[in-house]
Amino acid sequence: MATNLETQADIRFEGFTPGTDIWGTTQANFLIRIDGLHARETAVQLNDPAAKMIAEAAGGENPPEIPERAAHGAGQAILEDLVSRGAPVASTIVASRGYFEENPGLLDRVKAALS
Repeated sequence: MATNLETQADIRFEGFTPGTDIWGTTQANFLIRIDGLHARETAVQLNDPAAKMIAEAAGGENPPEIPERAAHGAGQAILEDLVSRGAPVASTIVASRGYFEENPGLLDRVKAALS
């Protein structure tokens, strides 16, 4: 899914990296294009405790597909937030419980994406 923000940015979900579950994460990959800058690839790694927190916040169920859906939604929400604020986007972002506790609005956006 592409997202066009006021900053003329395009955020595209590129898929998942298999096997990251051995590290306790689900990795969603994105390509970000911002006018005037080089395109960059970014990996958002949603750790298992954060995925569980998102599943509980979204209704309490934790089916097997939740980590991927949550990683995709979390990555999209995090990247949209960073781009809209003009904040730097790292090549790898770890989305943890702490990240969402510091940014509660992002958790609400991810919950809405899972509905």
